Formats: sequence, C-alpha cells, structure tokens
Amino acid sequence: SRLVLTDAGAGNQTSIDGLNLSPGGFYWWKKGASGEVGSYAAMIDNATALLSGHLQVQAPGYQEDQHIEDTVTGSAALANSLRQQPGVRAVAERVVAFTLASAGERSFAGQLLGIDVEHERLVSNIPAVIVDGRYLRDTPDGAVVEAVAGAGLARNLGVRVGDEVILLGTDATGGVAALVTRLVGIFSTGQAELDRFLLEVPIAAVRDAFSIADEAHQIVVRAYDVRALPRVTGQVRAVVPKDVTVLTWQQLMPELQQAIELDRASGQFFYGILAIIVGFSIINTFIMLVFERTREFGMLLAVGMRPWAIIGMLQIEALWLGLLGIAGGLIVAVPCIVWVAQVGIPLGDDAGAMLAAFHMPDRFYTALHVDAIVPPAITMLLATLFASAVGSLRVLHVRPVEAMRAA
Repeated sequence: SRLVLTDAGAGNQTSIDGLNLSPGGFYWWKKGASGEVGSYAAMIDNATALLSGHLQVQAPGYQEDQHIEDTVTGSAALANSLRQQPGVRAVAERVVAFTLASAGERSFAGQLLGIDVEHERLVSNIPAVIVDGRYLRDTPDGAVVEAVAGAGLARNLGVRVGDEVILLGTDATGGVAALVTRLVGIFSTGQAELDRFLLEVPIAAVRDAFSIADEAHQIVVRAYDVRALPRVTGQVRAVVPKDVTVLTWQQLMPELQQAIELDRASGQFFYGILAIIVGFSIINTFIMLVFERTREFGMLLAVGMRPWAIIGMLQIEALWLGLLGIAGGLIVAVPCIVWVAQVGIPLGDDAGAMLAAFHMPDRFYTALHVDAIVPPAITMLLATLFASAVGSLRVLHVRPVEAMRAA
C-alpha cells in the first residue's frame, strides 16, 4: 500500500495531468450543469408564472374536455388546506367559462377566468403586465363588476379602460349566463393567442352568474422551489380527495417539457464529446506513463508482482488524477457559479428584448445545486478510471528482462 501511495503522490506528470482536467471540470460545472439547472428552473418558473402554476387540482377529465360542470367541490376549504403544506408558496381558486364578449356592435369569443383576487397575484404574473389601467379589486355587493382583458381582445372589441363589456355564456345548469362588467385594465402577456381571448373577473361574480357554488375548475398551486416539486406534489396528492386529479406542470405544459428534454439531450451529447476528449487525453497519459516507467514495472514483475496488481496501482493513480481534476474544477467553478447566480450574464440587447416580450429575464443565471455538482463529478471520475484502465493494459505486454535492460 505504501508503494501505491508513493507512486500516486510522487508522479509529477500525474499531478500535472490532474490539473489539466480542471479546466474541463470548470467548464462543465459553470457553463453546463449549473447553467442547465439555473436556466431550466428560470424557464419553468417564468412559463408557469404566467397562468398555469406549478400544479393544478382539477376534476378528472377537465383538462381535456373543460366542461363547465366538471368542478372540484369544497374548493375554498381545500385551497386553505393546501396553503398549510410545507413548500407551498400560494394557492388560488379559479372558475373557468367560455363566453361571448360584446361591446357595442362587436362580439368575440373569449375565455373568462373567475379569479380569487387576493391570491391570484401570488400564482400569476398577469397583474404585473397591465399596460393600461389597473388590476382587479374585490367587487363589493351591488357594485359594478370589474374586468381586465387581453390587449388583443380589447382591440378587437374596440374598448378602452372604463368601457362596458357584456359577457354571455352557458351556466352549469344549461341556462343562459349574463354578466355586465366594466373594463378597468388591459394586459399584454406577449403571447398573442392569450391576449386575444382571455378575460379575468372576480370569482364571486362569475360563480353567481354561472350558477356555481363553492366549487372551482382549477385550484392553482405555486411552490417556493421548482426542484422541490416532486415532494410538494406528493404532499398535495396526500391532501386532496381521491376523486380529483393533481396535474403537474409537465402535464399542463407538455410543449415546455419537450423543449427542455430536447435541450437536455443536446447538452448530454456535448458532455459526452467532452468526456471522450478527456478520456483520450488520459489514455495517452497512461500509455506514456507505462513507457516512462517500463524499468520500474520490469523490476516489480521480476520480484513477483502480478501485472494486474500493477494495473490496480495505476488505477489508484488514476483515481488521484480524477479527484485532483475535480477538486481543481470545483475550486475555480463554485465561486463563479455563485457570482453568476447572483448577478447573471447579460444576453445582449436583441436577446433581452425578445425575452422581455415573454417576461423572462434578460440575463443568464446559473444555480449551485447538488444536480449541478454530483453527476458531472461522477461522470468525469468514471471516464478517468475507464481511460486509465485502457492505457494501463500495456503493462500486460511488459517482459521483465527486456524492461530491466531499458535505459
């Protein structure tokens, strides 16, 4: 064992090559793994903050058919229970109805959201994208019902803040529902389809007009941390009744999940190429190491040491090499990751303007998380050990007598 430790620690070339691995590890952690974790978390947070939330509690089948009679009963009590769960940041009830919005002689189809004004601000950023007027306030009994509409719908109807908008639809009993509202705000999400058909009205007015009692079509849940969603999802499923469905953001926004998976696959392909490059460098290192230490290996074989024992000794050197590279990469990468996570890297005016249209940050942020540290470290270490094993196989062809004659 002393021989192994001596060989592992005394080889200057081994230490130098270990340090040569540090830039690869630094790039992997800073630009790759930590960037993925940070950018994916930001992408999910920003996409779900617009409307869907991280989770939704719905009646079975509602996501596909969206029938007005498919509701979650006792929604107020259930929402209050969900707010008590660890990791849950906010919960809001919604009633959804399809309506014909009319103003003067113009009429257009739209989707009406009856929202809990107090809690909706915590699960959706639509209140933050009001471009004219203001967001909703709770409507007192007998007062004019307030509404906010997307910029596209307001333009199609030819209405401005202060104008009257009449909403007609079918209530939960099959009858006609009518709601007279006053437009108090216009929002622009940057998504034309959403801005063209969405309206929001306080939930009490929608329930009254559409004959819906203490029920909701959606109970929207927002968590504190995207990475804690599996645990939060389990907690929510444990609280809700068995006859309702809990949908994750992946089910609510499958196109976002597909985009992330595609990006992750391309990233893994790149990391694979990086691992191959590192691997060939290590194979070359250990082939040269065997050539340089042929006389030493010949002496070890002459005194009875088996070739596979020498290969095992070289594997320990490779382990030292890998750990040295990982340590060097971490020492350089972690401060950079922390700094970029706090400050961000500007993406330029053009990219910033494009992202601003979707209410996403105009800077690239990383995240220091176990998922950004452990998998790359294990992969680099395994690649190092595998490559060293391939390079060390040359020991099997060393002949003791010929090796000891070598200069």
